[in-house]
Amino acid sequence: PKGMGPDGAPAYPLSDRLLEGAAKTRLSVTTLNKHVITALIASGVPGMTISPCPFIDTERKKLSESQLPQAAVDGTVELLKRGLVPVVHGDVVLDRAQGTAILSGDVWMVELCKELQARSAVFVTDVDGVFTAPPTQPGAALVREIFVDPKSGELELPGVSMDCASHDVTGGLKAKLESAAEVLLRAPSVEAVYIVRAGSEGAEQALRGRTPDRGTTLRRKKAA
Repeated sequence: PKGMGPDGAPAYPLSDRLLEGAAKTRLSVTTLNKHVITALIASGVPGMTISPCPFIDTERKKLSESQLPQAAVDGTVELLKRGLVPVVHGDVVLDRAQGTAILSGDVWMVELCKELQARSAVFVTDVDGVFTAPPTQPGAALVREIFVDPKSGELELPGVSMDCASHDVTGGLKAKLESAAEVLLRAPSVEAVYIVRAGSEGAEQALRGRTPDRGTTLRRKKAA
């Protein structure tokens, strides 16, 4: 069968440890997704999961063909047309070069904003946005606005040193900022990207398409 070597062995031989890790990781993300869907339905939101594996694959950890398969985009649109709320999540996916890989949910954000002609995008975190230092540290200030250079993708924080706001450059903050900037670079219809705290008034405002009173807003830098 396809995907097997000439002797019947898997075409992508992975160690038992990696196989177990892939299975456990997928169990974790789908379990979390179950809790999210349960909470949405309990709140009157008809959430419907779209899971990437095994229908969306990568090559060296990047989307194959550098975009979502058209079937994934069409399926999302059809759910929306019927009044359902598509819910996507990060997942273990098949990788053409290394067997398996992790596809971040943030990649969905970028691609769906582009394909669905979104006007804004919202990243929800456990803090009010991007801070100049860890939020619990005295003197930490919320960065209200960040500009993205549409040509280079570089971030510009008015009045704030980028080094000062990079206290989490190896973790979630860097990844969120990169994905937020990528939305503005790859989805021309998006005018602003908001980073807000879950359950806050700012989150509600952002989800309604308004600039939050408290949060971080990313916009494209205007040409001089």
